[in-house]
Amino acid sequence: MSMGRIAVVGAGLAGLRTVERLRRLGHAGPVTLVGAEEHPPYDRPPLSKAVLASPEAARPPLREEDYAALDVDLRLGTHATGVDGHRLLLSSGEVEFDRLVVATGVRPRRPAVFDGWSGVHVLRDWADCVGLRTALAAGRSLVVVGAGVLGCEVAATARGLGLDVSVVERLAHPLPLGPAVGAHLAALHRANGVTLRCGAEVTGLKGDGRVAGVELADGTVLPADVVVVAVGSTPNTEWLSGSDVPVDDGVLCDRTGRTARPDVWAAGDVARMPHPWRAGTVRFEHWTGAVDTAGLVAANLLADEPKPLAAVPYFWTDQYGLRLQAIGLPDPADEFEVVQGAVEDGKFLAHYRRDGVLTGAAAMGMPGPLAKTRRLIGTG
Repeated sequence: MSMGRIAVVGAGLAGLRTVERLRRLGHAGPVTLVGAEEHPPYDRPPLSKAVLASPEAARPPLREEDYAALDVDLRLGTHATGVDGHRLLLSSGEVEFDRLVVATGVRPRRPAVFDGWSGVHVLRDWADCVGLRTALAAGRSLVVVGAGVLGCEVAATARGLGLDVSVVERLAHPLPLGPAVGAHLAALHRANGVTLRCGAEVTGLKGDGRVAGVELADGTVLPADVVVVAVGSTPNTEWLSGSDVPVDDGVLCDRTGRTARPDVWAAGDVARMPHPWRAGTVRFEHWTGAVDTAGLVAANLLADEPKPLAAVPYFWTDQYGLRLQAIGLPDPADEFEVVQGAVEDGKFLAHYRRDGVLTGAAAMGMPGPLAKTRRLIGTG
């Protein structure tokens, strides 16, 4: 059950779960886990919700693993800088490996229009959360640019803290789950006092070095002493430049997690792979995607015949005390049908279909029926 020396780059959820699974499956060889942050691995989902709203939280929500029991060489505050043969080059030294797992995740995109402005924030790690939490405590008005999961959660948290909140989204509705679910989520935010501007573009900021407003393409200026940019992410793959590990908006791998270089694998947000429920390749940037691909890669590292990814994608978001869940990889253009409850009541199960095939589902307040639907999607 040993594949020699395994190095895992990235001490987030995907990297840690890879190490845990390797040990659970019986790998007894040396394992090195490299993390750029000084903190041991921690959970990121609370950073946009409970932790962002809790000034008493003095440290990230750590995963209290027994690293001694895992027998892992944990190298924190260390950046990977390259790969040379079977040497992993680090900001402090190097590590020899027989197998390498890339789990370096992503970083927030920050378009040039926001460069050089004080009061503009992104949210990805603990330091981002602390900075944003401090700004919200002193602020009065927040503009969130981007109405995806992260942007909507930050907006909901900030409303709970009493700030005036505006959300700007270039698409017609929040979240890529189609117009019905998007309209319900938009109504939920507006009912909680959020100014939501969909189909809008940010063209500039107002202020004297420190942001005081956000200007839209139609000339509207939204007041803001705090701005959060949540418009997507960029995979952390620059350190692989010049290596023979293929990258293209992520680390390119097959459905087993293996790259074209047979001793290098990828897991988590950074992994771009073909998916059974979507044409082309996909990077799935959610908590469950990190868990699923980490478990897959760890098992395949030790297997004679690697298995392809079969887990049905799943994500959830908590806003205003409600939980929206979604499974599969539906396209917003897929046929949409509410099969239980009613979207406008905030308790429903809806199916997405393409050419008669179930591609996904969304639900509020119906976790049991959603779980059954997940099994149906898994069977095709």
